[in-house]
Amino acid sequence: MKNTLADRLNMAMSMIGITQGALAEASGVSQPTIWRLTKGKAEGSRKLVDIARALDVNVQWLASGEGEMRGEAVLGEIEKATSASTIPVWDVNGKTREVVSTPNGVKAKKSWRAYILDRNSGCAEATSGSIVIIDTEAAPQSGDLVLAKVNTRISVYHYLEGPSNGYLTVDDPRLPAVELSSEAELTGVAIFLIRDLRR
Repeated sequence: MKNTLADRLNMAMSMIGITQGALAEASGVSQPTIWRLTKGKAEGSRKLVDIARALDVNVQWLASGEGEMRGEAVLGEIEKATSASTIPVWDVNGKTREVVSTPNGVKAKKSWRAYILDRNSGCAEATSGSIVIIDTEAAPQSGDLVLAKVNTRISVYHYLEGPSNGYLTVDDPRLPAVELSSEAELTGVAIFLIRDLRR
């Protein structure tokens, strides 16, 4: 058994004769990420399920070296890992047919939703294309990043506790805080923020 993720990944790639570029294309993972994984410069990736599927290997074997590299368990392990770690994507109109994977295979809760930002928010951490995973049941605290619907637009804001409902703010201090109301509804507290660093 190979000892590291990089060892196992390189062995699986060598066995089927696939290049880093081809694996990146087949898995939907950026080539720099594949390179970091093959060189041992990254401990793991939230996309290991996609990489394992592209290599036709058991995701548990690829991630930790446990179990068989290939066999009947491969599909079952991938489906098990995928179903436990996927979250439905929502937009301003409600639940869509899309799903996203949780970072590092964290088991998703039923109260979690994912939103994909279609434009920059007023917070530097949440740029266009970012995936925001929220917990709709978590109570916000001052300083938390939250997702809220203001009028007809969904975006990320900083939450500030207030005397009544609380306030939504952005990084620009010139813009006034918006008090939570029927026109400014809190959707949930951001628990994961996944940015597209390839932009």
